[in-house]
Amino acid sequence: MATPRSKQPYFGLKGKWLTFWITLACATDMTLFGYDQGVFSGVVISKNYLDVHELNGPDKTSTLSIITAIYTIGCFLGAITAFYIGETIGRKKTVLVGTAIMTVGAILQTSSFSVPHMIVARIVTGIGNGINTATAPVWQTETSKVHNRGYLVMLEMGLNIFGFSLSNWINYGMSFVGGSVGWRFPLALQLIFCFVLFATIPWLPESPRWLLAHGHETEASHILADLEDKPIDDPYVVAERQEIIFSIEYERQNAINWGDLLRGRTKAGTKTIRRLILGSGTQAMQQFGGINVSVLVYAF
Repeated sequence: MATPRSKQPYFGLKGKWLTFWITLACATDMTLFGYDQGVFSGVVISKNYLDVHELNGPDKTSTLSIITAIYTIGCFLGAITAFYIGETIGRKKTVLVGTAIMTVGAILQTSSFSVPHMIVARIVTGIGNGINTATAPVWQTETSKVHNRGYLVMLEMGLNIFGFSLSNWINYGMSFVGGSVGWRFPLALQLIFCFVLFATIPWLPESPRWLLAHGHETEASHILADLEDKPIDDPYVVAERQEIIFSIEYERQNAINWGDLLRGRTKAGTKTIRRLILGSGTQAMQQFGGINVSVLVYAF
């Protein structure tokens, strides 16, 4: 007797459809990232927001700037947090933790009536966002086929920009509404993205690479088979599993501590410094361009 679809792992989805739903979850996360980058630009010019938080006048400019910019401090703390918990509890649970924190942050922002309230809300939201955006692309790459891995990650970056554009259009529309709704409603819309993440991530598969790295070989093998829509003993699935195991062992054998890494003491052939500079350098150059200043403060 066939097992009902509702009783099967991932509701019986395999292959391209399973990849689609993982991509939907990761893309939602990155769209939320872009939305958060732009949404506060409409808040800081709302007369009601300034009145409620007593931020009118040139002497309040510094406080207003701190409230806006402190979100990025939260993002930094969240990204550092993801570095530690991502390898401990797995990709799925890490994103769920980040989403839960973002949900709290979004509720706090929407319900804010004082400067300390909003500062805490901004930090909390930033922490959740930092955790998610540092984890979702990793989860996506570790559950994608090699030939479309780069395409899917670039799709998420494109949706990041879409989320930013969406927040600005919503801010523009709500600027004609005014009052408390004019700035609280755009902030509350973050919860829609959080709802989508909570509705999809729990029933999606964990990263096979993370599972293999933590000794869950049987579960990882089943996930690899489902992602490829092939039997678990298929030669391709077996070869893929062995390739991941080899790469994990190679990384462990060539692992270096942070002290040696910062001093440039790496093993020959690993090109660790080069990969670190390419990864972090591109992100640093983006931020040095001042784009966040523009989207957070001067968009309006």
